Amino acid sequence: MTQTVIRCAAFMALLVLSTGCGGLGPTSPSGRSEPTAVSASTSPPQPNFLALSGPSRIFTFDHALTYGVGDYTKNSRFVFYDNGAFVLQFAICKCGGEYRGRYTEANGLITFEWEGWSVAGPWGATGTVQGDTLTVQYNPIMELSDFENAVYLRTQ
Repeated sequence: MTQTVIRCAAFMALLVLSTGCGGLGPTSPSGRSEPTAVSASTSPPQPNFLALSGPSRIFTFDHALTYGVGDYTKNSRFVFYDNGAFVLQFAICKCGGEYRGRYTEANGLITFEWEGWSVAGPWGATGTVQGDTLTVQYNPIMELSDFENAVYLRTQ
């Protein structure tokens, strides 16, 4: 119930902001986007992200977690590099559809630190690994940007 109230409040705030700005913007993840000119006081810290290279594990979309998902999510995968870097790739997005960052993993729980961000607040997600299954859940800010909670299977 609380999560639903938070999502509704976040959606209403986004709707009010977008009405003043002239639109809701893109309706699906569209690749890495760099923030436009934002005052230094509102810019997030710029972490030093690791190279996307070396040994890795790949998890490919299997099914939606709670509701239907878009084709871009159905054609997505996570690549986790042993050095702590990750990339979320969307195969059918126009701009290459790639979101990068760093992750930590402890006792099957993955915490993501995204290279992307939003003026509405920080991006956030958690993943749970059980055997060859990865379940990913996004925070409301990412959900309102069309990132969709899903389950992924490890591929070889």
